[in-house]
Amino acid sequence: MTPFAGTLLHILRGFMLIAWVVMAGFTVFTPDQVDGNLAWTTAVVIAVYTVTFGWRLLTARLGLNRCYLLADGVAVTNRFGRVTDSVAWSKVTGIQQTTVVDLYMGAHRMEIHRSQTVKPLTFLAPGVKSQLVKALLTEGRRAGALQ
Repeated sequence: MTPFAGTLLHILRGFMLIAWVVMAGFTVFTPDQVDGNLAWTTAVVIAVYTVTFGWRLLTARLGLNRCYLLADGVAVTNRFGRVTDSVAWSKVTGIQQTTVVDLYMGAHRMEIHRSQTVKPLTFLAPGVKSQLVKALLTEGRRAGALQ
């Protein structure tokens, strides 16, 4: 999933929740004009949020959507546990790190640049003080890929 698609789905879930609150308000003030639509809308809202958060919990518990540090390099998996991209330490030319800190969350966007391809290996490490970032930089220095 691209960042644009993820952001768009997040915005649509927010609008759906706002529409549900408006419909609940209409039910309180004019209950004769709603005709049971609130029950269906509530079921849809609960189903969407249950699937979203359930999938996040399942992928975290099963170890999917991960970044693996290996002695020979780095491998990144997708939401189904399959390797989507990997790079050997001998092919790494540099690592670019971008840190994003907000009021309620923080993350590190890591770009591992390689010598053979134009497209870098990119992944997101959640947390302001991510242990993955420290381990990645330490392993890159140990392998001689970083200074």
